[in-house]
Amino acid sequence: MKIPYLLALLVLISQLPLRAENTDDIKRFSKSSPADAGVINKERILYWLEKRGELSINATDQQKKQALSNYLIKKSFQPKVLPQALSKKVVAAERFSSGERREKMGFNSQLKKTQIAHYLLQETADADVETTVNILAILIDFNDLKHNDNGLSANDTDMFYANYSPAHYNELLFSTSGFDGPSGQNIESAYQYYQHESGQKFFFTGQVKGWVTAENNASYYGSNDEETENDQNVKALVVEAVTQLVANGLDLSPYDKTDLFDFDGDGNVNEPDGIIDHIMLFHASIGEEAGGGNLAEDAIWSHRSFVLNDAGDQPATIPGSEIKAFGYTINPIDAAPGVVVHEFGHDLGLLDEYDIDSSDIGAPVSEWSVMASGTWLGSPAGTRPSAFSPLARDYLQERYQGNWITQRQVDFATLNNESISLVSTVDHTAVNQIKVNLPPSVLDFPAAYAGEYQFYSNKGDMLENSMSFSVDLPAGTPTLSMKARWEIEQDYDYLQVLVNDTVIKGNHSQNSNPYYPSIGEYISGNSADIANAEGDLKWTDLTFDLASFAGQSVVIKINYVTDQAEGGYGFVADEIKVFNGASEIFAIDGEVENQATLAGFSRLADKIAGLPHYYYVQLRSHTSVDSRLKNIGYDAGVLLWYRNDNIADNKVDEHAGQLFIGVIDADQNLVKASNGSNRNSAYQIHDAAFSLYDQQPFNGDVHNVAKSFFSDSNDYSSPSQPESGVILPKLDFSMKVDLQSSDSTSATVTLSSSSEASDLRVSFSHSANDLVVTFTSSPVGGIHNIVMLGILMIIVPVTYKTLVTLFLRLVPIVLN
Repeated sequence: MKIPYLLALLVLISQLPLRAENTDDIKRFSKSSPADAGVINKERILYWLEKRGELSINATDQQKKQALSNYLIKKSFQPKVLPQALSKKVVAAERFSSGERREKMGFNSQLKKTQIAHYLLQETADADVETTVNILAILIDFNDLKHNDNGLSANDTDMFYANYSPAHYNELLFSTSGFDGPSGQNIESAYQYYQHESGQKFFFTGQVKGWVTAENNASYYGSNDEETENDQNVKALVVEAVTQLVANGLDLSPYDKTDLFDFDGDGNVNEPDGIIDHIMLFHASIGEEAGGGNLAEDAIWSHRSFVLNDAGDQPATIPGSEIKAFGYTINPIDAAPGVVVHEFGHDLGLLDEYDIDSSDIGAPVSEWSVMASGTWLGSPAGTRPSAFSPLARDYLQERYQGNWITQRQVDFATLNNESISLVSTVDHTAVNQIKVNLPPSVLDFPAAYAGEYQFYSNKGDMLENSMSFSVDLPAGTPTLSMKARWEIEQDYDYLQVLVNDTVIKGNHSQNSNPYYPSIGEYISGNSADIANAEGDLKWTDLTFDLASFAGQSVVIKINYVTDQAEGGYGFVADEIKVFNGASEIFAIDGEVENQATLAGFSRLADKIAGLPHYYYVQLRSHTSVDSRLKNIGYDAGVLLWYRNDNIADNKVDEHAGQLFIGVIDADQNLVKASNGSNRNSAYQIHDAAFSLYDQQPFNGDVHNVAKSFFSDSNDYSSPSQPESGVILPKLDFSMKVDLQSSDSTSATVTLSSSSEASDLRVSFSHSANDLVVTFTSSPVGGIHNIVMLGILMIIVPVTYKTLVTLFLRLVPIVLN
């Protein structure tokens, strides 16, 4: 997301009044914990279903598929875990970072010499920034299941050890030289993984404490909530674990070094905030995501979440300490590094990149990213996780600085057969990632009910948007009416109409919210579900009785509130009128500006500004962190990704081809199974990389000829299995692989664009209407940038060595 949108988000969040929240509801939110679909191990789930007799060992492929579906179908992978006030802090911290200073400073092609000098010197400094985390890792037994009496055998897990000692976890997490695997082999630790990925600038350190014993049996914590099928009391387990350590004399202050979410609002995150920075639990069972072991569905599913106090409005209090608990990750007894680094990626603010609905086909990311299915690479499974996606690396670089990437940013408008050299993602000595910023998008919006304009709440998470207007109500029987349509996440999000800050009842309002019982009358759900809703867009008549305010001058406010996840398109209103009896006394319809005060609402016609979108280019090899890609048939080469901020998730069952991040498959020939059916996305994108070398042989794939050229004029949507494809904007953008070393550790690509593409479109589907994206561009740059390079080299007083460094960093900027 570009900085202007992020700044807007922060301004909005900082100005939002905190809405009242019901304590019982907050406790309900904070009790259950989420399931993370990114760590699902289907092979181990089937193993445990067979071992427990829940699935025949002679089951057919179809029966196994159904068994997996039954196991996963009820899980909720999108929990509501934080009350609004705390969620604002988390959202603000994790959606905004310190990077992309070009936008922050109003940086553009007409660069001022002072801006250039500041940007380069700051980027040079950023590369030297080191980050050290100090993790409190806690090992915890249950009353009825102990780590040294766990009932496991060597067949039950790839990571079987006769003794799960604290020393084992200390080496798995923090060793600088690796740890001993089940067969005595050396396996890379989580510390080493983060060192590789960060270019030796991120230090994953900490201490292991335990084993301690929980107060209750395992099922008390891991049994599933009837509504969400998520674990019921894991958060109590976290508080118990930390409390026991404090009771045994542990000082928590060494684990509170940062203010990760800037709770005090001073902009300084490098200061203690009275909250443990990173809690990491390991429990004494196989995780439910891998079949649950002997606990079955009473096992805990690995995840990252938060704990709250009894009131449910602040981080959890720890008896005997002034330092509180908040964020945590939890892992199983047999954790491999893959699960650990994936969950800790969430702790750092990273998003899941898989289909969070866990569909059969899956999104086209899969093993290419550790934040998707790359968690489980290696032998034993999970011991050689793949690298972070370019989106994740971009985020980590922006938020934590250091050396996660050496990224070359280019603008579509200025591309003209530009040749760029790349090294592989695991090499941090030169440019290892390209980001192509695409023209701004403008989304088509459905027409107003009448006339040209209408009022729109806008859509998104953590909103409290409103519009208001003043009316002098006469004596009599005044009423408010409007044409409206809406798609609002039922009960979690809502809209209210207020008169002089008093919520009023309407003909389609509800008065009993199961999650916010104290809010009063509200509108939620979908206007399409209302009988006699009008037209394809389902316009509905809303009416509100204003008689109790007759004879007063009033302010009428329409207020739209959303939580931190999910949601529909929001609320649209037109033809807003006030009547006294049958006489119209007031009307606004958006046709004239400034009819209402808009605070988050918009007055719009049939267009709305879209969010940024861009391409990422990586070179993936079979070395270092990516070494295990070869073992699963993933070909090395130039990997092209498309990132679209207009899409919220990778739910390909709901919006196939429309991804917030996805891999563009160079080879659009579908890979078939032995029965002739299409394989899932993980198989389809094994040959996604653009390359000068033919693909390695792969079971079921008879199309192995190299693809070295990309053009968005071609179709990469995989029409025969759209869940595996990506719908791209038609901008006349192309990429060609010119040079590539035989081991794919270096390559040169040529990027090209056309300035004739301003009116081309790509469609994005929505549950209520079709959104069409129009891309526009305004070419900038040119010789001016070269001139500025010369000026900079004259005016900046630096040594020869520093000048060369600055020159190398500046060239990719000024040329674009």
